[in-house]
Amino acid sequence: MTDTETTAQADSQSSALSQLVNLFVAPSQALDYADRHPKMWWLPLGITLLFSIALGLWFMLSVDMNAWRTMMVHVLSQTHPEAVSRIAHMGRGTLLFGVVGGAIAIVILELLYALYLFLADKLFSASNQGYGRWFSFTTWTWLPISLAYIAGMIAWAFANHSTDLRLSDITSLNSLLFHFSPASHFFAATQFSVINIWVIALVTLGLQRWRGHGTGKAIGIAIAPYVVYYGIRLVTG
Repeated sequence: MTDTETTAQADSQSSALSQLVNLFVAPSQALDYADRHPKMWWLPLGITLLFSIALGLWFMLSVDMNAWRTMMVHVLSQTHPEAVSRIAHMGRGTLLFGVVGGAIAIVILELLYALYLFLADKLFSASNQGYGRWFSFTTWTWLPISLAYIAGMIAWAFANHSTDLRLSDITSLNSLLFHFSPASHFFAATQFSVINIWVIALVTLGLQRWRGHGTGKAIGIAIAPYVVYYGIRLVTG
């Protein structure tokens, strides 16, 4: 790699760091940067995973396991009574498995959402962009979910090490408004996070800038997967 190439790469990464801030204060600039630099997908994805893992590890290392098992017995006795007998054997290793699984789930969900945008692009646009560009687009527009993990860490810091798992998801509609128990038919459907509204807004703006879609079409494309997913969770309970 030449000195010029090295300098250009360093400038690109430095600019990417500033665009992380712009995503929250000047999203149009950040999305335009993401359009020009699709290979920088690792930065927003890495930050999202970092905060997800940080919250999970903090919970795993600080929670009172005896109190946590008691709480889980109470929850599972209402939802999955057949699983109660396995709680006694759960330790911090189980929580660590959940931390890793949560990080993997984020990557899988972003890959699937990018696939959805890729297919929608083929349907609604005259010219198509490659899947890699839509994955980069997704990692940038989903970065605000990091705020949900930060909010969870703040809540956990002031919770005096409670065992309430809802503290790790305080941005959901259920935690903020409804307070349904896990046994409620509406519990799953109300796990929608208010942060997702921000994500949908960024996706809408990005579709307008990247593909020139009108506002209605952009909102429809952005919101459709959420409507389908939470609609199914509402019906199935």
